[in-house]
Amino acid sequence: MIWLLACTSNPAESGLDSQAPARAALQLAFPLAEPELFTETVGLDHDPEVHTGIEQLICAAYDGRPFPACYDEHRGSDYMLDGGFEAMDAGSAGVLAAADGVAVSVEDGHYDRRHGDAATFENDCDGYESVANHVIVEHEGGWTTRYWHLMTDSVAVEVGQSVACGEPLGRVGSSGNSSAPHLHFQLEDSAEAVVDPYAGERSQPETFWVEQGEPEGLPGGACP
Repeated sequence: MIWLLACTSNPAESGLDSQAPARAALQLAFPLAEPELFTETVGLDHDPEVHTGIEQLICAAYDGRPFPACYDEHRGSDYMLDGGFEAMDAGSAGVLAAADGVAVSVEDGHYDRRHGDAATFENDCDGYESVANHVIVEHEGGWTTRYWHLMTDSVAVEVGQSVACGEPLGRVGSSGNSSAPHLHFQLEDSAEAVVDPYAGERSQPETFWVEQGEPEGLPGGACP
């Protein structure tokens, strides 16, 4: 767990599930190469209130679920590496581009073992500068996907490089404002507003995922 603290008029005739969310213009594949290594997702907070202290656990995920499905003011989706630093040291997991685009920001070479304290909800960088290794990819329409907390020296792309959906970007680490190895995945529109890729009662009606999956599971689907 992290501490930081297209629709048809007649779905039945089309063969589509009438309960399935509509599709957004941008479609995203799950951005991790080994989904079996991820058993916990901490999502974006849709509760407008700002909380402090223990009340930072007050939140609402895209479907209304409370903590630990989210935490206060969280602005993305965290996919936690099962096994923590031991799994990271064993090779970690690959981070993949969720859609075709161009790398517009890259950061690498920073300390990647920042860890959290469950008692204080604070993170410790062991005296190193807290900077996240990351990749930002821009997509058609001005959308961007952001991939944070990568392992040191794992970033595999350069600024200005075109990337295809499913192309390796780096590996999961714990750099920057992180409490344990995980990928923080963030979607933003052309105005740099954060958008939850999941469709739900507290989010938007369209899903950005090729296959959204169940609330307790992970997104799936191949690159579109």
